[in-house]
Amino acid sequence: MKQLTRLACLLLTALLLLGSFSLQFTPDLSGVKLQEGLVEYSDGSTEPADNYRTWYEIFVYSFCDSDGDGIGDLQGVISKLDYLQELGVNGIWLMPIHPSPTYHKYDVTDYYAIDPQYGTMADFEALMEQCRERDISVILDLVLNHTGVDHPWFREAEAYLRSLEPGREPDAAQCPYVDYYFFSSSQVNGDYYGVEGTDWFYEGKFWSGMPDLNLENEDLREEIRNIMAFWMEKGVVGFRLDAAKEYFSGQPSRNIQVLNFLTQTAKSINPDAYLVAEVWEGFSTIADYYQSGIPSLFNFAFGDSSGKITAVLRAVDNEKTVSSFATAQEKADKAYRANNPDYIDAPFLSNHDTGRIAGFCNREENKMKLAAAMNLMMSGSAFVYYGEELGMAGSGNDPSKRAPMLWNEARDAGTTNPPPECQLPEEYPLGSLEIQREQEYSIFRYYQQAIALRREHPVISHGIPTAETALNVNCVSATRKTWGEESCLILMNISTEEKQCDLTGYEAFTLAGKLTVDERGVTQIGNQLILPPYAVAVLCN
Repeated sequence: MKQLTRLACLLLTALLLLGSFSLQFTPDLSGVKLQEGLVEYSDGSTEPADNYRTWYEIFVYSFCDSDGDGIGDLQGVISKLDYLQELGVNGIWLMPIHPSPTYHKYDVTDYYAIDPQYGTMADFEALMEQCRERDISVILDLVLNHTGVDHPWFREAEAYLRSLEPGREPDAAQCPYVDYYFFSSSQVNGDYYGVEGTDWFYEGKFWSGMPDLNLENEDLREEIRNIMAFWMEKGVVGFRLDAAKEYFSGQPSRNIQVLNFLTQTAKSINPDAYLVAEVWEGFSTIADYYQSGIPSLFNFAFGDSSGKITAVLRAVDNEKTVSSFATAQEKADKAYRANNPDYIDAPFLSNHDTGRIAGFCNREENKMKLAAAMNLMMSGSAFVYYGEELGMAGSGNDPSKRAPMLWNEARDAGTTNPPPECQLPEEYPLGSLEIQREQEYSIFRYYQQAIALRREHPVISHGIPTAETALNVNCVSATRKTWGEESCLILMNISTEEKQCDLTGYEAFTLAGKLTVDERGVTQIGNQLILPPYAVAVLCN
């Protein structure tokens, strides 16, 4: 009976995986660009060629439709690369692009393929080639907490469990995929769902359609290495790791070990690999997770509706709260750096799981602009969610947070149809890209200037932040950044009134850049720097 069961398992595996991938995949990394030194652009400007980038998060489904079917696709992304260069970003995070039965595609059914809604592997390869020509790095969403129920691994495990005689325990020697997931002979809790036709249950933390993976299984870990290698061979520099704190829910130490494995695995393939993980927690927990050695963790302590940036914006003109923005950056850096000296912070404002920043700011344009500066002037790799640069709104259910990119007022020429159950805002008061391109002080133009300032002065992204006590007063947030022998001061007027900063003792610093929300400029008279409301000044020595 045992031999017949094993034979059935092997036959099912062959049928389900026919024409798929080889588990012994060996990558050829000769075509992967290992970043080092400086990148020189056509205008003669240069910047460090490393993983300190300005990343742009794209939900392909809603970004740009190239073929008129109402769904965004990879060719649509290719058609907008010139736009991304115009904006100034030099990194793209693609939300899941693998085959999946849902619009969001977080229930992957094949880690080695492109979802047909989005295009073909040839389309992806063309995208990578176009990105290389523009020095735009690409990271992929790698969903490892779970697969979809239609993934061959899970279907094979289900088929094997159905073949077992009542009372028999599953044997991974007969069907290894039963150890890829968490199966139980009893319904442990509400996160366990029945395997049809059996008395067995499986864990699905988020949803019955997403069975959780057992990331401590060595055979599965070898699969993950092959997956990483496959996409790195095609040129991606790394991965965004979804739901990392739920790998083993409520067990941070095990999650940290998994992140360490994923980091070491990626870097064994490409030493310059970049990983950024989603650990949706507060400051101290994020600091703990840096013990994994992972390059980046999204800085939820500063982003989202409950983060420091939103708290400061809601308390504009409150001197104590304003000053805490600089001191919080210093505190976070010390804590993160203590656990990983080579960490790269990953600040953001909003993403596909949160309400958009427009809602946090009550759609006040000037606050949205200042929020952009607060994010983009932080150290590390700053992330921008698509449409954020237009002040797009979106809240409520997940589809509503992932509404179509607003390219023009007519909502044609690449504009996608809304995802299922998406509730579009009644209006976008700041207008489409088409409108904002023509406005000197639009939020789009502000993002362009802020990103350009960030790239022109790498000390902004690379520097170690400390609160500059002498200047961090009177509703002016003052942060000093130090990188090697370079330093800069970032002064932000987080108030509705004009402010003066006394630069006595700071004569070695000169005004290198500024951001203003309207026609009122930053001026300097002697040692007095005058900042209009919501203005930002960058001084370098």
